[in-house]
Amino acid sequence: MDRYLKSSEASKLLGISSSSLWELKSTKVLEAGKHWIYVTGKPRSNVLFNIDKIRQWQIDMTKYIESPERDIEAETQISNFED
Repeated sequence: MDRYLKSSEASKLLGISSSSLWELKSTKVLEAGKHWIYVTGKPRSNVLFNIDKIRQWQIDMTKYIESPERDIEAETQISNFED
């Protein structure tokens, strides 16, 4: 079962600041309905963050950043830029 928490509680468990969490939400990096929800289902209500889905996003992003494919892609872009 997914766990939904207020930003202050979620930020502590996820190891990021509350402001970073809100920034990820406002820039739509975190998806509505997946990573966060409106408590009442209305736009002006409180927001809860799904810490399980956000933790998985952190894991996925870490894997992507550290993937060998990403390094090859970056090298290709650099070599194309130099040409």
